[in-house]
Amino acid sequence: MAGPRDCAVLRAGAVTTVAEAIDRLAEIGDATGKVAPECGIAQFNDLYLTITRSIEAQLRSGTFFADNEYLARLDVAFANRYFDALRAWARGGTPPEVWRMLFDLPDDGEVTAVQLAGAGVNAHINLDLAVAVVDTGREMGDPALDTGSRHDDYTKVNDVFVEEMDTLLHRLVEHRAARGENTAALSVLGRMMTGVIAIARRHAWEDAGGLWPLPRRSDGWKAREHHMDAVGCRLGHGLLVDLPG
Repeated sequence: MAGPRDCAVLRAGAVTTVAEAIDRLAEIGDATGKVAPECGIAQFNDLYLTITRSIEAQLRSGTFFADNEYLARLDVAFANRYFDALRAWARGGTPPEVWRMLFDLPDDGEVTAVQLAGAGVNAHINLDLAVAVVDTGREMGDPALDTGSRHDDYTKVNDVFVEEMDTLLHRLVEHRAARGENTAALSVLGRMMTGVIAIARRHAWEDAGGLWPLPRRSDGWKAREHHMDAVGCRLGHGLLVDLPG
């Protein structure tokens, strides 16, 4: 029987624009939704697509971010980290451990959509975001991490995350309530995850500060990235195993 790993779109190359990232996320959602609609990839990807569309809308408005070019480049670099991990996993390679935890979960409905989406957000923020921030700043020739409005624009994305996580939680609570299930624990879980995401984004900026002075392929860089992966794994295990669904 075909599974998520068999979806050809997971092996596609990097994207270069926010529009391409949205198209790729939509294709991944369509493909995984057909073979494993309750898998970790499908659940996280759905949230990620919604968030990326919201960010694109803010970019189009021209009034939300101070530097649209920076945010657009950061969004693309960030998305490509997720696509890199999917590609490695789909090809039978070795993705970062924090991503492998999510990708390898069985499609059995035992873990809630909020937990799966939260685990994906955990992997993406705690491992990928700091790297994307540094890569983007260097690509744009910034002399320092917090050049100009960089940090202010970075923190504005938090508002988008919170709004979309709340929307996901509301949808899931309504679905479970319609089936007569108790949703009190789920509401607490959702609020907890929203707080965890905000804290993780603050730590990711601090991690970016640690990476900034290091050469991209140096042993020091690799050690820091390995540490971020390990931290993400510990948090991911808590989200997927220790918390009730």
